[in-house]
Amino acid sequence: MNKYDLIFLVVRETSTYFHSVDEDAAASTLVYYMTEAGLRHLTAFPSTEEDKYAGSIYKQFTKFLESNTAPIFCISCWTSTYAVASDFAGMVKKTYPDALIVAGGIHFNSMEETEYALKSGVFDIIFRGGGESFLEFIKLSLVDKKLKINKKNGELDIIGDFICKGACYLKNGEIQNKGRGSFKFPLVPLAGVTEDGIDIRIMLNDSCPNACDYCFIQPSVTSSEYWPTLINWVTDTAVEFKKQYGQSAILSLSDSAPFNRKNRSRTIKYLRKQNKRVTFDGMNVFVDPVDLDEDFYKIVEEFNINTFFIGRDRVEADNFVGRKCNGQLRSSEQLNQELDSIFDFMEYLNTLKGKLTNEIYLGYIISPYEKVEYSRKLIDELTAIAMRSSELDNIKVQSNIFLLNPYPGTKVAKRAEGEFIPMRYFYHPYPNVWVGKDTVNIYLEVIRLIIAKMFCNNNNISFYKPMLELAHSLQFNTDYNYKLIDDIENTSLRSFASEIIEKIFSMGLGEENSLDDYLNNIVTLYYIGCMVSVVMNKPELLKYKNLYERIVKGDQAVSYLKKDLDLIKKYTLEGGAPVLEKYVKPPFVCAEKEIPPLRSG
Repeated sequence: MNKYDLIFLVVRETSTYFHSVDEDAAASTLVYYMTEAGLRHLTAFPSTEEDKYAGSIYKQFTKFLESNTAPIFCISCWTSTYAVASDFAGMVKKTYPDALIVAGGIHFNSMEETEYALKSGVFDIIFRGGGESFLEFIKLSLVDKKLKINKKNGELDIIGDFICKGACYLKNGEIQNKGRGSFKFPLVPLAGVTEDGIDIRIMLNDSCPNACDYCFIQPSVTSSEYWPTLINWVTDTAVEFKKQYGQSAILSLSDSAPFNRKNRSRTIKYLRKQNKRVTFDGMNVFVDPVDLDEDFYKIVEEFNINTFFIGRDRVEADNFVGRKCNGQLRSSEQLNQELDSIFDFMEYLNTLKGKLTNEIYLGYIISPYEKVEYSRKLIDELTAIAMRSSELDNIKVQSNIFLLNPYPGTKVAKRAEGEFIPMRYFYHPYPNVWVGKDTVNIYLEVIRLIIAKMFCNNNNISFYKPMLELAHSLQFNTDYNYKLIDDIENTSLRSFASEIIEKIFSMGLGEENSLDDYLNNIVTLYYIGCMVSVVMNKPELLKYKNLYERIVKGDQAVSYLKKDLDLIKKYTLEGGAPVLEKYVKPPFVCAEKEIPPLRSG
């Protein structure tokens, strides 16, 4: 048995298929600073590629617990992995009942979620906000030995000073410490090797002044007094990786709005200091359409920025979704102007001849209440962008569509209370949890499970557009334009698209005779989506027969989706999913297990 002072569990992102956990800058940073504080005996899970695969992560964690223990287990999670994190905490509690289970991460920005998690009985302490308070707690308890915490009658027996801001726990059934912690130190850069080169990810100032209703950002700012440390880390990492791999070096700036007018001068000041130490061949940044001005064009050239993640999000004003600019709802006129700015930026970027390919990734958000006119305008915009990019030879443009998710603590979650099942119960990331009687279901499932999986390269718009039209026809019950399939130039892709569309229409989506038929159709759509994603990334697979059957046979992560569908079924049978009422004939059948009431968060 391996005995550690602390075990760190990173449950960041459960993939829809293939892999389970990506690197986490925050978790890596906390491990680094714990080591710096003098903690020597710690380990992390997952640690191997096999640990990270969604299909085997539970089995791997069970094996891990059989041979590893510690008095403190720490779990970092996102909303999309809260269910997995809760399961892991329960497994730890069952195996080592005296161990202290500590949690933190973006999910707990919501005080409601923090309260829910603590009262669920599997977490002992939850840290909200930045990790400085957590590091203080670790130093006090494990390094300086000035703090001792035991479990007693379901609550904590604390011996010593416990003044960590943002450390929430239960005392007499009530939550203590409702504030948030901060973190002013630099995050440890994450480095990886991709096809394009060496990617070094950093975060400098993660804040955004827009305050969109669907978003929640806990500001994280590296104090300028620590810039030299961050610059040294980045420089040393770049030099070491360049020497080892001999590839181009790319700086990825993870800040949400680094070139907004409020953050721009600070970001530029840092990058100029960084560039005095190391030159990057390319750079990845997030940028808002309103910030694509002439000054930004100069910034692009000065810092060799070649990849841009642009949050287009909405094509018309929408009070429910709440796409804002500096706190004010964006009007349809403003959104039209932003599209013109994107077109102009595409033309400008095409004139730049750098070492690496110039790329733009456009993100869109669809809500469960879309109207036919909006859907048509979105398809037209995606088509127009694709046609324009096809005329440019020095730039790649990709589009991605995301479902509106009611994240805990956001205005959307509060506004839509009772219209969705809280995401904390789901294992399949970003599921369709909307259940209100006026929400749509089939359309969103097709978008998420087929189209969004493609992370569409707009060079394939001839394949992409028939899929968009398919979703449009299913939602709004319109005639489908089969001529769009004929526009696909590649013979194999054309045949593939035809087979997919024929298969989907033959399923009778929306006209199922029972709830089980409806849920089984979602599983089928999931497998189709996996197949489409694989083919779009590796077109050479089109030559293989029975590709769908291979996907079905090889995918183990579908077990997550099936758990989610079981939950949806229970809610429906209890009368908690009005959008699916037509699939259940009265009287409703009661589920065997009690289902929590619908509530936001």
